Amino acid sequence: MTMLFKPLDTNGHKRSVLYHAARLEMLHDRVVKRMDRVDHLADEVERLADVVVNVTHASAVDAFRDAVFTNSSAVPFTRIDWTIRK
Repeated sequence: MTMLFKPLDTNGHKRSVLYHAARLEMLHDRVVKRMDRVDHLADEVERLADVVVNVTHASAVDAFRDAVFTNSSAVPFTRIDWTIRK
C-alpha cells in the first residue's frame, strides 16, 4: 500500500503535551480566580453575620431591660411577691 501524501501531524505527542500544559495552566488560573471570589464572598458573609449578631444582641439586651425595669410583672423572678411553691 502506497501513501500518496504525508500525514499532516508527524509529532502528535509533542502537540499533545503542549495542549495539556496550556489546558492545565488555564484551569489553574480559573481555580485561583474562583478561590479569590469565594474568599471575598466569605469575608462579606462574616461581616454581615457580625452585624446580625450585634443587632440581635442589642435588641435582646434592650428588650430585657425594658421588661425588667418598666414592667416587673413580665419577668416572674423579679416580682416582689414571687415565692417558691412546694
